[in-house]
Amino acid sequence: MLLYHEVIEHNASRHPHKCAVALDAVHCSYGMLQARTTQIARLLVASGVQPGDRVALYSPICIDLIAAYLAVLRVGAITAATHPTYSREKLVHQLKHTGARVLITQGCEALETLGRDTDLERIIMIGDAEATPPEVISLDHAVLAPDVAQAALPDLQDNARITSIFYTSGSTFNPKGVVVNHSIMVAATTSVTAYLNNTPDDVILSYSTLASDYGVYNILMPLYFGGTSVIESRPPQDADAVLKVAEREGVTGMHIFPPIFFLLAETKQHWQRQLPRLRYISSSGQPLYTRHIKRIRAALPAVQIYSNYGLTECKRVSYLPPDYIDKYPTSVGKPLPGVTSLIVDEEGKQITQPGVIGELWVSSDYLLLEYWKMPEATHTAIKTGVVGAQRFYCTGDLFKRDDQGFLYYVARKDDVFARNIWNVNPREIEQCLASHPAVAQVVVVPVADESAGFLPKACVVLERNHDSSCEAALHEYCKRHMDWHMVPAQWAFMDALPQTDSGKTTGKGLA
Repeated sequence: MLLYHEVIEHNASRHPHKCAVALDAVHCSYGMLQARTTQIARLLVASGVQPGDRVALYSPICIDLIAAYLAVLRVGAITAATHPTYSREKLVHQLKHTGARVLITQGCEALETLGRDTDLERIIMIGDAEATPPEVISLDHAVLAPDVAQAALPDLQDNARITSIFYTSGSTFNPKGVVVNHSIMVAATTSVTAYLNNTPDDVILSYSTLASDYGVYNILMPLYFGGTSVIESRPPQDADAVLKVAEREGVTGMHIFPPIFFLLAETKQHWQRQLPRLRYISSSGQPLYTRHIKRIRAALPAVQIYSNYGLTECKRVSYLPPDYIDKYPTSVGKPLPGVTSLIVDEEGKQITQPGVIGELWVSSDYLLLEYWKMPEATHTAIKTGVVGAQRFYCTGDLFKRDDQGFLYYVARKDDVFARNIWNVNPREIEQCLASHPAVAQVVVVPVADESAGFLPKACVVLERNHDSSCEAALHEYCKRHMDWHMVPAQWAFMDALPQTDSGKTTGKGLA
Protein backbone atom coordinates (compact mmCIF):
# COMPACT_ATOMS: atom_id res chain seq x y z
CA MET A 1 0.00 0.00 0.00
CA LEU A 2 1.25 3.46 -0.90
CA LEU A 3 1.80 5.84 2.00
CA TYR A 4 -0.55 8.83 2.18
CA HIS A 5 1.82 11.38 0.66
CA GLU A 6 2.97 8.89 -2.00
CA VAL A 7 -0.55 8.79 -3.48
CA ILE A 8 -0.44 12.59 -3.86
CA GLU A 9 3.07 12.37 -5.35
CA HIS A 10 1.74 9.84 -7.86
CA ASN A 11 -1.07 12.22 -8.85
CA ALA A 12 1.48 15.02 -9.27
CA SER A 13 3.65 12.90 -11.56
CA ARG A 14 0.65 12.00 -13.74
CA HIS A 15 -0.91 15.47 -13.94
CA PRO A 16 1.72 18.08 -12.99
CA HIS A 17 -0.12 20.98 -14.64
CA LYS A 18 -3.52 20.27 -13.12
CA CYS A 19 -4.72 22.64 -10.38
CA ALA A 20 -4.19 21.01 -7.00
CA VAL A 21 -5.11 23.91 -4.71
CA ALA A 22 -7.05 27.13 -5.26
CA LEU A 23 -6.42 29.21 -2.15
CA ASP A 24 -8.27 32.54 -2.04
CA ALA A 25 -8.44 32.41 -5.87
CA VAL A 26 -4.67 31.80 -6.23
CA HIS A 27 -4.06 28.54 -8.07
CA CYS A 28 -1.22 26.07 -7.46
CA SER A 29 -0.61 23.10 -9.74
CA TYR A 30 0.23 19.59 -8.59
CA GLY A 31 3.73 20.00 -10.01
CA MET A 32 4.33 23.25 -8.14
CA LEU A 33 3.00 21.81 -4.87
CA GLN A 34 5.14 18.70 -5.21
CA ALA A 35 8.27 20.72 -6.00
CA ARG A 36 7.74 22.85 -2.89
CA THR A 37 7.05 19.76 -0.80
CA THR A 38 10.35 18.21 -1.92
CA GLN A 39 12.25 21.43 -1.16
CA ILE A 40 10.86 21.60 2.37
CA ALA A 41 11.49 17.88 2.92
CA ARG A 42 15.15 18.35 1.97
CA LEU A 43 15.38 21.34 4.32
CA LEU A 44 13.97 19.26 7.18
CA VAL A 45 16.53 16.51 6.55
CA ALA A 46 19.35 19.06 6.33
CA SER A 47 18.09 20.51 9.64
CA GLY A 48 18.56 17.12 11.30
CA VAL A 49 14.94 15.99 11.40
CA GLN A 50 14.75 12.21 11.80
CA PRO A 51 11.83 9.80 11.27
CA GLY A 52 9.61 9.96 14.35
CA ASP A 53 10.56 13.54 15.28
CA ARG A 54 7.69 15.93 15.84
CA VAL A 55 7.40 19.02 13.64
CA ALA A 56 4.95 21.68 14.82
CA LEU A 57 2.91 23.80 12.41
CA TYR A 58 1.67 27.21 13.56
CA SER A 59 0.48 29.35 10.69
CA PRO A 60 -2.59 30.57 8.82
CA ILE A 61 -3.36 28.40 5.83
CA CYS A 62 -1.06 28.94 2.84
CA ILE A 63 0.45 26.84 0.05
CA ASP A 64 3.75 26.50 1.92
CA LEU A 65 1.93 25.18 4.98
CA ILE A 66 0.22 22.48 2.89
CA ALA A 67 3.57 21.60 1.32
CA ALA A 68 5.17 21.54 4.78
CA TYR A 69 2.56 19.10 6.07
CA LEU A 70 3.27 16.73 3.16
CA ALA A 71 7.02 17.27 3.58
CA VAL A 72 6.89 16.19 7.22
CA LEU A 73 5.18 12.96 6.14
CA ARG A 74 7.75 12.55 3.36
CA VAL A 75 10.67 12.47 5.83
CA GLY A 76 8.87 10.14 8.25
CA ALA A 77 8.37 12.77 10.95
CA ILE A 78 5.11 13.53 12.78
CA THR A 79 3.00 16.66 12.28
CA ALA A 80 1.70 18.46 15.35
CA ALA A 81 -0.47 21.37 14.23
CA THR A 82 -1.61 24.21 16.48
CA HIS A 83 -4.36 26.60 15.50
CA PRO A 84 -2.86 29.95 14.41
CA THR A 85 -5.15 31.89 16.76
CA TYR A 86 -3.74 30.19 19.86
CA SER A 87 -1.92 32.37 22.35
CA ARG A 88 1.83 32.00 22.85
CA GLU A 89 1.12 30.37 26.21
CA LYS A 90 -1.00 27.67 24.63
CA LEU A 91 1.50 27.22 21.80
CA VAL A 92 4.33 26.69 24.30
CA HIS A 93 2.25 24.14 26.21
CA GLN A 94 1.53 22.17 23.04
CA LEU A 95 5.15 22.33 21.85
CA LYS A 96 6.31 20.97 25.20
CA HIS A 97 3.64 18.26 25.18
CA THR A 98 4.67 16.98 21.75
CA GLY A 99 8.39 17.49 22.27
CA ALA A 100 8.60 19.14 18.86
CA ARG A 101 12.13 19.75 17.59
CA VAL A 102 11.15 22.02 14.70
CA LEU A 103 8.47 24.70 14.35
CA ILE A 104 7.22 25.92 10.97
CA THR A 105 5.47 29.27 11.36
CA GLN A 106 4.70 32.69 9.94
CA GLY A 107 5.65 34.16 13.29
CA CYS A 108 4.33 34.54 16.82
CA GLU A 109 4.83 36.67 19.89
CA ALA A 110 8.35 36.59 21.40
CA LEU A 111 9.60 34.16 18.77
CA GLU A 112 13.21 34.42 19.89
CA THR A 113 12.43 32.94 23.34
CA LEU A 114 10.58 29.84 22.15
CA GLY A 115 13.81 27.86 22.02
CA ARG A 116 14.44 28.56 25.70
CA ASP A 117 10.91 27.68 26.79
CA THR A 118 10.53 24.46 24.73
CA ASP A 119 12.57 21.64 23.17
CA LEU A 120 12.73 23.43 19.80
CA GLU A 121 16.05 23.28 17.95
CA ARG A 122 15.01 25.05 14.78
CA ILE A 123 12.31 27.52 13.67
CA ILE A 124 11.52 27.76 9.96
CA MET A 125 9.77 30.91 8.81
CA ILE A 126 7.31 30.89 5.92
CA GLY A 127 5.59 33.92 4.44
CA ASP A 128 6.98 37.45 4.46
CA ALA A 129 8.16 37.69 8.06
CA GLU A 130 11.84 38.56 8.56
CA ALA A 131 13.95 35.95 10.35
CA THR A 132 16.24 37.80 12.75
CA PRO A 133 17.09 35.43 15.66
CA PRO A 134 20.00 33.10 14.82
CA GLU A 135 17.97 29.95 15.51
CA VAL A 136 15.37 31.03 12.95
CA ILE A 137 15.83 30.37 9.23
CA SER A 138 13.91 31.71 6.26
CA LEU A 139 12.36 29.03 4.11
CA ASP A 140 12.84 30.89 0.83
CA HIS A 141 16.56 31.39 1.44
CA ALA A 142 17.23 27.98 2.97
CA VAL A 143 15.76 25.84 0.18
CA LEU A 144 18.34 27.29 -2.24
CA ALA A 145 21.38 26.35 -0.14
CA PRO A 146 23.57 23.61 -1.76
CA ASP A 147 23.48 21.32 1.29
CA VAL A 148 19.69 21.52 1.33
CA ALA A 149 19.20 20.99 -2.41
CA GLN A 150 21.32 17.84 -2.27
CA ALA A 151 19.93 16.36 0.96
CA ALA A 152 18.91 12.71 0.50
CA LEU A 153 15.37 11.84 1.55
CA PRO A 154 14.77 8.66 3.58
CA ASP A 155 13.22 5.54 2.06
CA LEU A 156 9.93 4.92 3.89
CA GLN A 157 7.82 1.80 3.49
CA ASP A 158 5.94 1.29 6.79
CA ASN A 159 2.23 2.22 6.65
CA ALA A 160 2.07 1.82 10.43
CA ARG A 161 4.40 4.82 10.76
CA ILE A 162 2.77 7.64 12.75
CA THR A 163 1.86 10.64 10.62
CA SER A 164 0.11 13.15 12.85
CA ILE A 165 -1.03 14.23 16.28
CA PHE A 166 -4.47 15.83 15.92
CA TYR A 167 -5.52 17.84 18.95
CA THR A 168 -9.12 17.73 20.12
CA SER A 169 -10.87 20.91 21.22
CA GLY A 170 -10.46 21.57 24.92
CA SER A 171 -9.76 24.22 27.50
CA THR A 172 -6.42 25.99 27.55
CA PHE A 173 -4.29 23.16 28.91
CA ASN A 174 -6.18 19.91 28.43
CA PRO A 175 -6.79 19.09 24.77
CA LYS A 176 -5.84 15.52 23.94
CA GLY A 177 -3.52 14.60 21.07
CA VAL A 178 -5.05 11.92 18.84
CA VAL A 179 -2.34 9.78 17.24
CA VAL A 180 -2.88 8.40 13.72
CA ASN A 181 -0.70 6.65 11.14
CA HIS A 182 -0.63 6.23 7.35
CA SER A 183 -2.91 3.20 7.47
CA ILE A 184 -5.54 5.11 9.45
CA MET A 185 -5.43 8.15 7.16
CA VAL A 186 -5.65 6.02 4.03
CA ALA A 187 -8.55 3.95 5.41
CA ALA A 188 -10.48 7.04 6.54
CA THR A 189 -9.95 8.87 3.26
CA THR A 190 -10.86 5.83 1.18
CA SER A 191 -14.02 5.23 3.19
CA VAL A 192 -15.30 8.82 3.03
CA THR A 193 -14.47 9.47 -0.63
CA ALA A 194 -16.15 6.17 -1.58
CA TYR A 195 -19.61 7.14 -0.34
CA LEU A 196 -19.21 10.69 -1.64
CA ASN A 197 -18.40 9.15 -5.04
CA ASN A 198 -15.42 11.45 -5.48
CA THR A 199 -13.47 11.39 -8.75
CA PRO A 200 -10.51 13.38 -10.14
CA ASP A 201 -13.07 15.72 -11.75
CA ASP A 202 -14.26 16.92 -8.33
CA VAL A 203 -13.48 20.42 -7.07
CA ILE A 204 -14.06 20.58 -3.31
CA LEU A 205 -14.64 23.82 -1.37
CA SER A 206 -13.87 24.14 2.34
CA TYR A 207 -13.04 26.84 4.86
CA SER A 208 -10.25 24.91 6.50
CA THR A 209 -6.92 25.13 8.25
CA LEU A 210 -4.46 22.33 8.97
CA ALA A 211 -4.96 22.73 12.73
CA SER A 212 -7.52 19.92 13.09
CA ASP A 213 -8.19 16.51 11.59
CA TYR A 214 -11.31 17.91 9.91
CA GLY A 215 -9.28 20.59 8.15
CA VAL A 216 -6.46 18.24 7.18
CA TYR A 217 -8.84 15.79 5.55
CA ASN A 218 -10.85 18.55 3.85
CA ILE A 219 -7.67 19.94 2.26
CA LEU A 220 -5.84 16.69 1.49
CA MET A 221 -8.65 14.33 0.45
CA PRO A 222 -9.15 16.07 -2.93
CA LEU A 223 -5.40 15.77 -3.54
CA TYR A 224 -5.56 12.09 -2.61
CA PHE A 225 -8.17 11.28 -5.25
CA GLY A 226 -6.60 13.63 -7.80
CA GLY A 227 -9.14 16.45 -7.65
CA THR A 228 -8.82 20.12 -6.73
CA SER A 229 -8.98 21.54 -3.21
CA VAL A 230 -10.57 25.01 -3.05
CA ILE A 231 -9.79 26.77 0.22
CA GLU A 232 -11.06 30.10 1.48
CA SER A 233 -9.01 31.38 4.40
CA ARG A 234 -11.62 33.82 5.68
CA PRO A 235 -15.04 32.72 6.91
CA PRO A 236 -17.90 33.91 4.68
CA GLN A 237 -20.27 36.61 5.85
CA ASP A 238 -23.28 35.55 3.79
CA ALA A 239 -24.56 32.92 1.37
CA ASP A 240 -23.58 34.95 -1.70
CA ALA A 241 -19.92 34.86 -0.64
CA VAL A 242 -20.00 31.05 -0.53
CA LEU A 243 -21.93 30.61 -3.73
CA LYS A 244 -19.83 33.08 -5.73
CA VAL A 245 -16.68 31.16 -4.83
CA ALA A 246 -18.42 27.95 -5.92
CA GLU A 247 -19.38 29.60 -9.21
CA ARG A 248 -15.92 31.06 -9.80
CA GLU A 249 -14.05 27.78 -9.24
CA GLY A 250 -16.61 25.35 -10.70
CA VAL A 251 -17.04 23.66 -7.33
CA THR A 252 -18.63 20.20 -7.35
CA GLY A 253 -18.73 19.58 -3.59
CA MET A 254 -18.67 21.55 -0.32
CA HIS A 255 -17.34 20.27 3.01
CA ILE A 256 -18.65 22.68 5.64
CA PHE A 257 -19.71 23.02 9.26
CA PRO A 258 -23.38 23.82 10.12
CA PRO A 259 -22.75 27.59 10.67
CA ILE A 260 -21.94 27.90 6.95
CA PHE A 261 -24.84 25.57 6.14
CA PHE A 262 -26.99 28.09 8.03
CA LEU A 263 -25.66 30.94 5.86
CA LEU A 264 -26.61 29.00 2.74
CA ALA A 265 -30.10 28.51 4.16
CA GLU A 266 -30.54 32.29 4.22
CA THR A 267 -30.21 32.69 0.47
CA LYS A 268 -33.30 33.94 -1.30
CA GLN A 269 -32.04 33.06 -4.77
CA HIS A 270 -32.41 29.96 -6.89
CA TRP A 271 -28.74 29.17 -7.56
CA GLN A 272 -29.04 25.96 -9.57
CA ARG A 273 -28.44 27.60 -12.96
CA GLN A 274 -25.28 29.39 -11.81
CA LEU A 275 -23.88 26.20 -10.24
CA PRO A 276 -24.47 23.41 -12.76
CA ARG A 277 -21.42 21.48 -11.48
CA LEU A 278 -22.32 21.55 -7.77
CA ARG A 279 -23.18 17.96 -6.89
CA TYR A 280 -23.27 17.80 -3.08
CA ILE A 281 -22.93 19.59 0.25
CA SER A 282 -21.46 17.57 3.11
CA SER A 283 -21.82 18.77 6.71
CA SER A 284 -20.68 17.39 10.05
CA GLY A 285 -19.71 18.54 13.53
CA GLN A 286 -23.19 19.51 14.72
CA PRO A 287 -26.82 18.57 13.94
CA LEU A 288 -28.54 20.24 11.00
CA TYR A 289 -31.85 22.04 11.40
CA THR A 290 -34.72 20.62 9.38
CA ARG A 291 -35.85 24.08 8.24
CA HIS A 292 -32.37 24.88 6.93
CA ILE A 293 -32.31 21.64 4.96
CA LYS A 294 -35.61 22.52 3.32
CA ARG A 295 -34.42 26.01 2.36
CA ILE A 296 -31.24 24.75 0.73
CA ARG A 297 -33.22 22.07 -1.07
CA ALA A 298 -35.41 24.86 -2.48
CA ALA A 299 -32.44 27.00 -3.58
CA LEU A 300 -30.40 24.08 -4.92
CA PRO A 301 -32.90 21.32 -5.71
CA ALA A 302 -30.47 19.10 -7.64
CA VAL A 303 -27.74 19.22 -4.98
CA GLN A 304 -27.36 16.25 -2.64
CA ILE A 305 -27.05 16.92 1.11
CA TYR A 306 -24.95 14.60 3.27
CA SER A 307 -25.38 14.74 7.05
CA ASN A 308 -22.45 13.05 8.81
CA TYR A 309 -21.16 12.16 12.25
CA GLY A 310 -17.56 11.65 13.23
CA LEU A 311 -14.91 12.51 15.79
CA THR A 312 -11.22 13.34 15.86
CA GLU A 313 -10.73 9.86 17.34
CA CYS A 314 -12.63 8.18 14.47
CA LYS A 315 -12.78 10.34 11.36
CA ARG A 316 -16.22 9.30 10.12
CA VAL A 317 -18.66 7.02 11.93
CA SER A 318 -21.89 7.39 9.98
CA TYR A 319 -23.59 9.28 7.18
CA LEU A 320 -27.13 9.76 5.97
CA PRO A 321 -27.50 9.07 2.23
CA PRO A 322 -29.03 12.11 0.47
CA ASP A 323 -32.07 10.09 -0.59
CA TYR A 324 -33.08 9.88 3.07
CA ILE A 325 -32.55 13.52 4.06
CA ASP A 326 -36.26 14.44 3.65
CA LYS A 327 -37.56 11.41 5.54
CA TYR A 328 -34.96 11.37 8.35
CA PRO A 329 -33.66 14.97 8.52
CA THR A 330 -32.52 14.74 12.16
CA SER A 331 -30.63 11.47 11.70
CA VAL A 332 -26.91 11.05 11.02
CA GLY A 333 -27.64 7.82 9.17
CA LYS A 334 -26.04 4.43 9.63
CA PRO A 335 -22.44 3.39 10.26
CA LEU A 336 -20.11 3.26 7.28
CA PRO A 337 -19.01 -0.13 5.97
CA GLY A 338 -16.28 -1.38 8.28
CA VAL A 339 -17.55 0.65 11.26
CA THR A 340 -19.18 -1.15 14.16
CA SER A 341 -21.30 0.85 16.59
CA LEU A 342 -22.84 -0.05 19.93
CA ILE A 343 -25.18 1.93 22.16
CA VAL A 344 -24.51 1.03 25.78
CA ASP A 345 -26.02 1.87 29.17
CA GLU A 346 -24.21 3.30 32.17
CA GLU A 347 -22.89 -0.16 33.08
CA GLY A 348 -21.47 -0.72 29.60
CA LYS A 349 -24.13 -3.23 28.58
CA GLN A 350 -25.37 -3.09 25.00
CA ILE A 351 -28.80 -1.54 24.40
CA THR A 352 -30.71 -3.26 21.61
CA GLN A 353 -34.17 -1.72 22.01
CA PRO A 354 -35.02 1.08 19.53
CA GLY A 355 -35.39 4.57 20.97
CA VAL A 356 -33.43 3.94 24.19
CA ILE A 357 -30.68 6.49 24.83
CA GLY A 358 -27.15 5.41 25.70
CA GLU A 359 -23.51 6.20 24.99
CA LEU A 360 -22.18 5.41 21.51
CA TRP A 361 -19.12 3.15 21.26
CA VAL A 362 -17.46 2.73 17.86
CA SER A 363 -14.84 0.52 16.26
CA SER A 364 -13.19 0.79 12.83
CA ASP A 365 -9.94 0.39 10.93
CA TYR A 366 -9.29 4.10 11.36
CA LEU A 367 -9.75 4.39 15.11
CA LEU A 368 -7.03 6.38 16.87
CA LEU A 369 -3.93 4.54 18.03
CA GLU A 370 -3.77 6.36 21.37
CA TYR A 371 -3.73 9.75 23.02
CA TRP A 372 -0.23 11.19 22.86
CA LYS A 373 1.52 10.81 26.24
CA MET A 374 -1.82 10.22 28.00
CA PRO A 375 -1.93 6.50 28.88
CA GLU A 376 -4.67 6.89 31.48
CA ALA A 377 -6.93 8.78 29.07
CA THR A 378 -6.25 6.13 26.42
CA HIS A 379 -7.08 3.32 28.84
CA THR A 380 -10.33 5.04 29.85
CA ALA A 381 -11.46 5.76 26.28
CA ILE A 382 -10.55 2.47 24.59
CA LYS A 383 -12.36 -0.76 25.51
CA THR A 384 -11.13 -4.15 24.31
CA GLY A 385 -12.75 -7.57 24.37
CA VAL A 386 -16.26 -6.13 24.06
CA VAL A 387 -17.07 -7.87 20.79
CA GLY A 388 -14.38 -10.35 19.82
CA ALA A 389 -10.96 -8.73 19.46
CA GLN A 390 -12.26 -5.31 18.40
CA ARG A 391 -11.12 -2.08 20.03
CA PHE A 392 -14.03 0.24 20.83
CA TYR A 393 -13.79 3.96 21.46
CA CYS A 394 -16.19 5.39 24.05
CA THR A 395 -17.36 8.57 22.33
CA GLY A 396 -18.97 10.33 25.29
CA ASP A 397 -21.90 11.12 22.98
CA LEU A 398 -25.45 10.04 23.77
CA PHE A 399 -27.34 8.44 20.89
CA LYS A 400 -30.46 6.48 20.13
CA ARG A 401 -31.26 4.16 17.23
CA ASP A 402 -34.65 3.70 15.55
CA ASP A 403 -36.17 0.40 14.43
CA GLN A 404 -34.64 0.91 10.95
CA GLY A 405 -31.12 1.22 12.33
CA PHE A 406 -30.77 4.99 11.81
CA LEU A 407 -28.70 6.82 14.44
CA TYR A 408 -29.79 10.04 16.19
CA TYR A 409 -27.44 12.27 18.15
CA VAL A 410 -28.91 13.30 21.51
CA ALA A 411 -26.18 15.19 23.42
CA ARG A 412 -22.73 15.06 24.91
CA LYS A 413 -22.84 13.16 28.20
CA ASP A 414 -21.20 16.08 29.99
CA ASP A 415 -23.59 18.62 28.40
CA VAL A 416 -26.59 17.24 30.30
CA PHE A 417 -27.17 19.09 33.59
CA ALA A 418 -29.61 18.91 36.50
CA ARG A 419 -32.36 21.45 37.20
CA ASN A 420 -33.49 20.56 40.69
CA ILE A 421 -33.65 16.75 40.34
CA TRP A 422 -34.51 16.75 36.61
CA ASN A 423 -32.02 16.19 33.80
CA VAL A 424 -31.93 18.89 31.13
CA ASN A 425 -30.61 18.15 27.64
CA PRO A 426 -29.61 21.46 25.97
CA ARG A 427 -29.66 19.87 22.51
CA GLU A 428 -33.33 18.92 22.88
CA ILE A 429 -34.22 22.51 23.77
CA GLU A 430 -32.23 23.74 20.77
CA GLN A 431 -34.08 21.41 18.42
CA CYS A 432 -37.41 22.59 19.78
CA LEU A 433 -36.56 26.28 19.39
CA ALA A 434 -35.03 25.69 15.93
CA SER A 435 -38.42 24.50 14.75
CA HIS A 436 -39.97 27.90 15.53
CA PRO A 437 -40.14 30.20 12.45
CA ALA A 438 -38.62 33.15 14.33
CA VAL A 439 -35.41 31.30 15.28
CA ALA A 440 -32.45 31.19 12.88
CA GLN A 441 -29.84 29.72 15.26
CA VAL A 442 -29.76 28.83 18.94
CA VAL A 443 -27.46 27.44 21.58
CA VAL A 444 -28.56 26.57 25.13
CA VAL A 445 -26.17 26.78 28.08
CA PRO A 446 -26.51 26.05 31.82
CA VAL A 447 -26.46 28.98 34.23
CA ALA A 448 -25.66 28.36 37.90
CA ASP A 449 -28.55 28.93 40.31
CA GLU A 450 -28.46 28.69 44.12
CA SER A 451 -31.85 27.00 44.35
CA ALA A 452 -32.11 24.81 41.25
CA GLY A 453 -28.42 24.02 40.70
CA PHE A 454 -28.54 25.04 37.04
CA LEU A 455 -31.07 26.73 34.76
CA PRO A 456 -31.21 26.61 30.94
CA LYS A 457 -30.40 29.85 29.13
CA ALA A 458 -31.34 30.14 25.44
CA CYS A 459 -29.02 32.30 23.30
CA VAL A 460 -30.91 33.01 20.08
CA VAL A 461 -30.20 34.52 16.68
CA LEU A 462 -33.52 35.59 15.20
CA GLU A 463 -34.65 35.44 11.61
CA ARG A 464 -34.90 38.73 9.76
CA ASN A 465 -38.01 40.79 10.57
CA HIS A 466 -38.12 39.47 14.16
CA ASP A 467 -36.88 41.12 17.34
CA SER A 468 -36.64 40.38 21.05
CA SER A 469 -40.32 41.20 21.53
CA CYS A 470 -41.01 37.61 20.49
CA GLU A 471 -39.48 36.28 23.74
CA ALA A 472 -42.91 35.66 25.29
CA ALA A 473 -44.04 33.76 22.20
CA LEU A 474 -40.88 31.60 22.24
CA HIS A 475 -41.38 30.91 25.94
CA GLU A 476 -44.95 29.76 25.35
CA TYR A 477 -43.82 27.66 22.39
CA CYS A 478 -41.37 25.82 24.61
CA LYS A 479 -44.00 25.31 27.31
CA ARG A 480 -46.31 23.70 24.75
CA HIS A 481 -43.70 21.32 23.38
CA MET A 482 -41.52 20.39 26.38
CA ASP A 483 -41.72 19.54 30.06
CA TRP A 484 -41.49 22.47 32.45
CA HIS A 485 -37.88 21.79 33.51
CA MET A 486 -36.72 22.04 29.87
CA VAL A 487 -38.22 25.51 29.30
CA PRO A 488 -35.48 28.20 29.25
CA ALA A 489 -35.41 30.34 32.36
CA GLN A 490 -33.23 33.01 30.74
CA TRP A 491 -33.04 34.42 27.22
CA ALA A 492 -30.41 36.31 25.26
CA PHE A 493 -30.90 37.63 21.72
CA MET A 494 -27.73 37.98 19.68
CA ASP A 495 -26.63 39.05 16.20
CA ALA A 496 -24.40 35.96 15.87
CA LEU A 497 -23.33 32.98 17.95
CA PRO A 498 -19.68 32.52 18.89
CA GLN A 499 -17.65 29.89 17.06
CA THR A 500 -14.68 27.73 17.92
CA ASP A 501 -11.36 28.10 16.11
CA SER A 502 -12.42 25.33 13.75
CA GLY A 503 -15.76 26.96 12.90
CA LYS A 504 -18.31 25.12 15.03
CA THR A 505 -20.95 26.96 17.05
CA THR A 506 -20.07 27.09 20.74
CA GLY A 507 -21.78 28.19 23.94
CA LYS A 508 -18.49 28.94 25.68
CA GLY A 509 -18.68 32.25 27.53
CA LEU A 510 -22.44 32.65 27.11
CA ALA A 511 -23.44 31.56 30.61
